[in-house]
Amino acid sequence: MDCIIISEDDEWAQQLEAKLSQANIQAARNTSKSSLTTEDTLYLVDAANRQPDIADCSKRIVLFTDQPNEQSVVQLPRTNAPQWLLNHLGIGSKGLPTNCGSTSSEGQIIVDNNGVILSINENMSSCLSGAAEQWENTYLDEIFPELTDKTNHPVRRQLNKLCHQGQPCSGHLFAAKNSLGRNRYLEVNVSKLIGNRFLLSCRDVTQRTSSHNAMRHKARFDALTGLANRQLLMDRLRMALARSKRFQRQLAVMYVDLDHFKPINDTWGHAAGDAILREAGARMKDTVREIDTVARLGGDEFIVVIEDLQDHRDAGTIAENILNALSNIFSWQQHEFNIGCSIGITISDSDNEDANSLIEKADLALYRAKSKGRQRFEFCTSELTAQARYKMVLQEGLQQALQENQLELHFQPIASTDSNTIEGAEVLLRWQHPKVGTVPPKDFMPLLEQTGLIIPVGEWLIEKACKQWVQWKEIGLIHKNARMSINISNCQFSSQQLISHIQRITSNLNMPKNTLALEISEELLSSDQNGIEDSFKRLETSGINIFVDDFGLGNTSINSLSKFNLTAIKLEKPLIESLSNAPGENSLMAFSALAHSLNISMIAEGIDDKSQLKILSESGVDSYQGYSFCVPMNASNFEGFISKYNNTEKIIINSYPG
Repeated sequence: MDCIIISEDDEWAQQLEAKLSQANIQAARNTSKSSLTTEDTLYLVDAANRQPDIADCSKRIVLFTDQPNEQSVVQLPRTNAPQWLLNHLGIGSKGLPTNCGSTSSEGQIIVDNNGVILSINENMSSCLSGAAEQWENTYLDEIFPELTDKTNHPVRRQLNKLCHQGQPCSGHLFAAKNSLGRNRYLEVNVSKLIGNRFLLSCRDVTQRTSSHNAMRHKARFDALTGLANRQLLMDRLRMALARSKRFQRQLAVMYVDLDHFKPINDTWGHAAGDAILREAGARMKDTVREIDTVARLGGDEFIVVIEDLQDHRDAGTIAENILNALSNIFSWQQHEFNIGCSIGITISDSDNEDANSLIEKADLALYRAKSKGRQRFEFCTSELTAQARYKMVLQEGLQQALQENQLELHFQPIASTDSNTIEGAEVLLRWQHPKVGTVPPKDFMPLLEQTGLIIPVGEWLIEKACKQWVQWKEIGLIHKNARMSINISNCQFSSQQLISHIQRITSNLNMPKNTLALEISEELLSSDQNGIEDSFKRLETSGINIFVDDFGLGNTSINSLSKFNLTAIKLEKPLIESLSNAPGENSLMAFSALAHSLNISMIAEGIDDKSQLKILSESGVDSYQGYSFCVPMNASNFEGFISKYNNTEKIIINSYPG
């Protein structure tokens, strides 16, 4: 019941009750136990000719009197009581708020406490792309599904809650479906009306909200695949970590890299590449659950976060499913591609782990998977983590190694297989780390190339080695024609400044021609041959020799050996053993004869047993180096070794044969 009329004047009370009924306000004469009242019921008290007892009435009292005065209750004139009351309540004669209707700038909907639409103004019906009559007597959830989607909470409770929370200047944002089934975004303020009704005042903010949503989506999702981007991935991963720690469940992070994507992208263009990336992302999403996250980091790299694992082996099963999904044929236009992928997996097993460390560990495992042949998955182990820490220490220390004189040159003599005469030496780089100690070249040389420090370090090595070699020649320690060889990486050789740097140093030091050799890899010979041939000619003009290092590990052709003016090839130990032990004629001798016919000397590497010297000499191998003769030594020890060797053996250091 909305109003209870307390009056002894039946005519006055009947007129008031009739007027309120026209305004859709439920009213009853006098209060009784059978009256269905609420805490919002308004008591209308007639105070004509007397002052009634209102002690038992609710606090919501309107007192009608012929002579209103200041009291604790609202007092309205008794004459024309219905109009005074409606004005006081702020509603019109039809029971609607005075600001409701076609004159309102906002869309307005009036519903009963069951969510049935009683009235809707023109602005609102226009916003919803339909006539007002189309919406009347329908349910509110046809417009606002999310407002009424809580089955345990009736519409009345939801609307009452919004009445308490809504502010005049800022409403609640809801998605509203118009008659075409499309979403409009509305700011909704709800106010309670007399008669168990609610007024929803709606402001259309679709354009603003759509722009905001588009910007938010762009900031958090990958534009190409629609997957989570790095920012959203990190947010979700942090939340997933918190849940896994709270509920003591395992979490897996998978680093996925497409194996053969780059050649396809380079050959067929970005249109093909983009199509493959979209398809790969979709396949991975289909492989995991809704609660899991698939994100694209960039390029052909993806991250998959798997939550709520009961056992780490479950992660292996999921990874196997992803491998199978991505191993299927990818189609683009009339073409079919085999892509495949490699996966690195890490499992959260410590409370100290964070999102970044998990991704780094997964990346380590991915690197191992790729190094083992691709199209497989690997778990991150404590061994991999230790290797990563070691690599990080070295990478950080390389910046100071050159400045703080931690790098040192070592020299390993090269001797004749026939006379054991020392003919020269190979220069090797060593690193004495202040914390780690002696760092093997296999550990720090790749880091020099990855960081780009190979260029300045290489220039320093060449200059220092040449100065030392010239100094030894000047004091007569070594023969004037003794040759020094220096390893040059492919990265260094591709540098435009290398040859100019070498030419400048040899010229300033007046180094005799054919006393400096550069050791290159077989791989370099099979790369850009036109560019290499030009570089070789410039070096040859400057009197710089070219050695092919670790010959036998690559697939150099006879044509390459004959095409370039090479001085020597250094035979790798496995090739020597293979040729020496081949059945039938001496294959090593035949190969030596072929090399000599091309005016190329043969140098055997890694000779640790002196008994091999006879076979090498008989097979036509010219020179050798290895622990059987001498280990690599720093400059001071090398001087002592050469001095002692010269005095003891009375050997004159000669140049290479030929």
